Amino acid sequence: MSYPIKIMLFIAMSLLTVVSIYTTYASLNDSILPEPTVMIPLAGGTVWKCSIIALGLSVAIGMMLFALKMAIIGGQKRLNIFGILGMTIVAFISIVFNMDVLYRTADREFYLRYSNDRMRSTYEGYLAEVQGVLQERKTELLRSVAKQEGELDAETKGLRKAPAGYGQYAKEEDYKLTVLQKTAAVDLEAIEQAMATKAQADDLLRTAVPEKLEDIDKTQAELRVIVKDLSGVSGVALPQLVKTESPLFAVFAKLMDIKTVGFKEIFFLMIAFFLDLGDIIGYTLVPNKKEKKAPAVRLDPFPAPRRLALVSGDGETAADDDDLPETRADGDENDEVVDDGERAAYPALRGSRRRPGTFRIGRR
Repeated sequence: MSYPIKIMLFIAMSLLTVVSIYTTYASLNDSILPEPTVMIPLAGGTVWKCSIIALGLSVAIGMMLFALKMAIIGGQKRLNIFGILGMTIVAFISIVFNMDVLYRTADREFYLRYSNDRMRSTYEGYLAEVQGVLQERKTELLRSVAKQEGELDAETKGLRKAPAGYGQYAKEEDYKLTVLQKTAAVDLEAIEQAMATKAQADDLLRTAVPEKLEDIDKTQAELRVIVKDLSGVSGVALPQLVKTESPLFAVFAKLMDIKTVGFKEIFFLMIAFFLDLGDIIGYTLVPNKKEKKAPAVRLDPFPAPRRLALVSGDGETAADDDDLPETRADGDENDEVVDDGERAAYPALRGSRRRPGTFRIGRR
């Protein structure tokens, strides 16, 4: 890899690391670690309210991932299937924070809408349960009154003990009916008031449109004032106060809900993943440059006889090829043997003695 490409790769990975550090810090500052903070003055009179713990953790995660990527590029680490799994485990925290910031940035009303829907669903479920209990109790009261009216009518027609007419038994049934109607009327009135209260709470939930988180808390407070008496009439306990979750857990709960996960959630999850690991995964998937192999050289095991340009001891070179002795591979019976006189006259032959039966290529 050439130096310009290495420099470009280093700059690109550095910029991606800076973006990852920013998203991690923004998510931590909004959700988990907003304090302690330090006021840092910036240019133009602007003051940055910096969360020290969030900044330190985000920088540490970004530097650790950057160091691992540099180690992989430098050849000190290998990135196979297990390497990708290990890098994903290391980068999991940063990926979650990236997903939080990217999703809330793309859908700025998500957190407000999620908090409002969570509060509404809690009280809508409570009101539906109260309505079911009240309707069942009202039906029982009306059924008991209708049954007593039937007892009186049957006694008057002579369908029971006494003959037809308004006799002693009919008077007793009429007395029971009168008492039951009076008591049922009181209970029915309380039920009707509770139903009216429930309708008022439904109107508040239907018309309340929050513009900020404080509006959600205000609506919940008004709603609890309205429905506080329903628990006494219906016997259904008032739900606990719904507290606003942090943005990080809101996004995480959205992603874990399989019923509501769609293309948008999967798309931003992929962006959050490749923001941290896309550069190094793409780098490792690029095939390496193929090395050019040197052409094969065929060497004969027994080369032909050769002649050497020999220099005599006094520095003179042999002028005629006939004066040069022939050298052959040792072990050949027909090879001409160079005697010690010739070796002394020509220094180039002094180191050419070989062991019998041994042949070495490239040595003189």
